[in-house]
Amino acid sequence: MPSYNSHTMLGAKNFESSSDDSSDDDEPEMVVASTASSENDDDDEEDDETGVPKQFAKKKHGSSTAKSTADEEPAMKRPRFDEATTSGSGTSGGAAAAAAPYYSDMTRRMMEKMNYDASKGLGKRGQGRVDIVPVSQQKGRRGLGLKLDQLDQAASGFDETAEVLTIPEKVTWFEAGTEESELANLSRDVLEGWLRYGPPKMNIDDEDQFCEPAVLEKVLESKTAFDKLGAQDMRMARTRSNPFETIKSSIFMNRAAVKMANMDSMFEYMFTSPVDGAGNSLVKDSDLLYFADVCAGPGGFSEYFLWRKKWLAKGFGFTLKECNDFKLEDFKAGTPETFDTYYGPKENGDVFDPENIQAFADYVLRQTETGVHVMMADGGFSVEGRENEQEILSKQLYLCQILVALSIVRTEGHFVVKLFDLFTPFSVGLIYLVSKCFKKISICKPNTSRPANSERYLVCKWKNPGTDAIQRHLFEVNEFLFNKKDQKDILELVPFDVLKEDEAFFQYVYDSNNEIGRNQVVGLRKIAAYTENTNLVESRQAKIRSDCLTIWKLPDVLRRHPPPAKPDEYARQILGDWQQQFLSSEGYPLQPKEDLFSSIHGWQFVPVAVTEHVDKTIRTFFMGRGGKDVFYFDKNFWNRLQDAHLELPPKTLVYGEVVKELQGEGRSQVAIHAFHIIDGLMLGGVDIRRLPLAERLRMCEKFAKAINKPPKPDSSGTRTMPVRSKRSFELYGMEDFFERMDTYQLKDGARRKGYKVRNTNEPDRFYVPRGLLFLSEVRNDYLKQFSKTHNKFYYYHKARKASFFPDQMKCVEETIASFRNCLENRVLWTWADVRQVLSEQESARTVKDPQLVYRTDLEQFLVKKSV
Repeated sequence: MPSYNSHTMLGAKNFESSSDDSSDDDEPEMVVASTASSENDDDDEEDDETGVPKQFAKKKHGSSTAKSTADEEPAMKRPRFDEATTSGSGTSGGAAAAAAPYYSDMTRRMMEKMNYDASKGLGKRGQGRVDIVPVSQQKGRRGLGLKLDQLDQAASGFDETAEVLTIPEKVTWFEAGTEESELANLSRDVLEGWLRYGPPKMNIDDEDQFCEPAVLEKVLESKTAFDKLGAQDMRMARTRSNPFETIKSSIFMNRAAVKMANMDSMFEYMFTSPVDGAGNSLVKDSDLLYFADVCAGPGGFSEYFLWRKKWLAKGFGFTLKECNDFKLEDFKAGTPETFDTYYGPKENGDVFDPENIQAFADYVLRQTETGVHVMMADGGFSVEGRENEQEILSKQLYLCQILVALSIVRTEGHFVVKLFDLFTPFSVGLIYLVSKCFKKISICKPNTSRPANSERYLVCKWKNPGTDAIQRHLFEVNEFLFNKKDQKDILELVPFDVLKEDEAFFQYVYDSNNEIGRNQVVGLRKIAAYTENTNLVESRQAKIRSDCLTIWKLPDVLRRHPPPAKPDEYARQILGDWQQQFLSSEGYPLQPKEDLFSSIHGWQFVPVAVTEHVDKTIRTFFMGRGGKDVFYFDKNFWNRLQDAHLELPPKTLVYGEVVKELQGEGRSQVAIHAFHIIDGLMLGGVDIRRLPLAERLRMCEKFAKAINKPPKPDSSGTRTMPVRSKRSFELYGMEDFFERMDTYQLKDGARRKGYKVRNTNEPDRFYVPRGLLFLSEVRNDYLKQFSKTHNKFYYYHKARKASFFPDQMKCVEETIASFRNCLENRVLWTWADVRQVLSEQESARTVKDPQLVYRTDLEQFLVKKSV
């Protein structure tokens, strides 16, 4: 653990000289580069690229690597004169004295030995220049003669003692204590009456109602000091001066992911492990952690989420398409198979468009029923040359990200959004309305957010019920901003006197602006000082990196993605001490005999559509290595699944089948192929092979829910394959299964019994089962029986001929059939004849084939066994 105490205050130390050997391709601090996005600023990428409308979008600059100052320009060592000569003649007087400030002692002595005459110019006949060429005063990459007085002034204002670091950061909450009745009073009429319209205001020089005037003045003044400084000089100085800079992107695609890890730890993992006020998890056992990532390409926040939670979290992404899109192929730490991207009906990802906002909300709610547990928004765009207007230019982005959150975050859910300056009445009024929608809010600046920029985050905890009126009102405000064609703008959402009357809220925002503003000025002045003196370096970076990674529970290793092993070797890694031979086990066919099953308890079954390799359908083992890198097992070999467009997370091994699902009847019937999971051994790195059958099937259902996505074309125009988990039935509940089957007319005119799939996106899909697969939940040397005398289940050991109730056994686990045991003893009832599934009434006049098992045979067997 780090040597800091719970909240250690780190004062600035003396800065030791060193060359800068780090690299960073980000924009200058006061510029949020490249479209609405998370701060996508690792060694290879610029800052901020995601979902903001294309009118603000700016393509990323090409990546570059910052050279060390030693390589770029040798450090200038100032000459010294221990013996300053003020007058005289010959080699020691006159011009030599005038030259004294420019020559070192050694240089002067060497020139004297060569009979240098200071009154004559250099050259054989003294024809050269007499005046001394002054030492270059150029700093960094500045042009010759360029003087930056404001930057010099900012550098001289840097005070080491003013920089104080807190690790971990202190969190300050504002609790509005809003009651449901108070929310109800914020009617549409009240909210509309609060709006103030006027011509657009494009400066914030006088917006000091929510901070100390001196703070606003110094922030703007410090930003302006860098206006003429080159971006490369700015980046190099920032890299050397920021104590947290060397943390970089850790194992993730960019720094945004580490920033999310920082905030997750800072807020006691309220994002990846959300709980209610009583400390109970907001994620039910049978559910997934649902999250949304908005204005967030290329997806650093989501990569962190999926690394922390694996496939137990499912994300929905909305961002600008194309150059600002999510880069799912770069999700190396967290795999993207459970991340679903959406771009709206116009397929552009424009978060300003009201139609897109409504469509995205509908899309998320349709798949989560009550909304996501957590939403993250990290939007920003380039304001280069207009840094002091950043807040005004970002007002609609603030609004739209918050509007999406109010539309999709479930009650008791959380929300975090990136903001910049909060000086204008519009921004503060928006935060005020948000404080009414959540039980707690916190304006924070995590340590991973560079101290010299205006970035901060609004963290919202536990969404209140009854926020619909505010949501609808903000939706209408955005419609006005999106469609306005004149110079009329909305300047205030909430009147100043209303904000001022809420003293606790007003003071919270006022204090936050002052604290973040002062720290930003210190950060900007520190960069100015490091720009002026290229020998300065922040000596605490290495220790801070190590300590922060420990606190945030991140590995201190390099980001790597080793090439996958060959399929056979990959399968052996998953199987571990299990030999691969059992994968070829064929199980047993159900035969027409008296004792069809030893017991009617301990057996479950699933309907299957495949009895052999027919019509390009397959029932076998499927292995996933990430994305579409999927293999199926056939005749002792692993073959790549071609043209199926099935995605499975790495380290996945399941038993299932590719099924032709149907929609509609007759000639209008359409078919798609879907993947149905029957049982699982390893699910995205989660080993379930030794869990009870019922628990394995529940995990498979959860897994299928996580990776299933609504069918939509991929880049090649082919729809991705839906994923389902088979629903299992108890053997003694067979009648319930047959009652769920309906008769459908197929495209060829035949009528067959079909079974509807459980599917919230397309609920009218069905498939035609060709048999039932029976799976035993107990090992084959045990029987599970029911005692009518004691009214509970017991286990019977066949070899020992002994019966045990669960509470009498030393280890109940020894009765559980593992995945392998269950697979090797599976029983398949094949429906070779449609008459096999007819009910007793339907088959009254049917002549039975003695070689086949009929539904009526099983029903009679079950009645006999249950007596």
